[in-house]
Amino acid sequence: MSGDVPQVFLGRQPIVDRNSSLIAYELLYRSEPGGDAGVTDDAKATAQVVKRTFHDLGVARVLGAFRGFVNVDAEALMSRHIERLPMNRVVLEVLETVVIDERLVRRCRELKRLGFSLALDDFCCYEERFEPLLAMAHIVKVDILKLERQPLTALVRRLKTYPARLLAEKVDTLERARHCLALGFDLFQGFFFGRPTLLKSV
Repeated sequence: MSGDVPQVFLGRQPIVDRNSSLIAYELLYRSEPGGDAGVTDDAKATAQVVKRTFHDLGVARVLGAFRGFVNVDAEALMSRHIERLPMNRVVLEVLETVVIDERLVRRCRELKRLGFSLALDDFCCYEERFEPLLAMAHIVKVDILKLERQPLTALVRRLKTYPARLLAEKVDTLERARHCLALGFDLFQGFFFGRPTLLKSV
């Protein structure tokens, strides 16, 4: 491409079901050809992922027939720009760094009412403050590398009392994949199922 037009980079990692069939991609900010994230501002990273997916590279090329999980912090959630996304093509993945307060819960409830799907990212412990989000989330992503077997089993048992589907993330070995299957996880993500790949403009 022309030397005065910067290349556009975007990472994506597959999300699969219990049969290892592709059902979605997590869309990842990438700042350079080496595939490094280089994220210093979550809201700006989200804006770049959205721009690159739906404008620069094109949703057909990035997602095909599948959905894209997009990381959102509190600032991105509160922005009205997020409502312009095609709700049938994205899952809003609420970062674990958000402060859960009444304002955030109201906004998540509003987005769900508008038709958006919500996922909770990097879940690794149960606390009462999560209950309002757990009650409305469509998917809970559990970081299995942060938990030993017994705590993981206990957390899955607790989460199964909520309506959300459970996604095991950071699954990196066959042994861990089998264990998560046995625990009853619905969805899976991690190096065992597929490493992030880099998409770039040509």
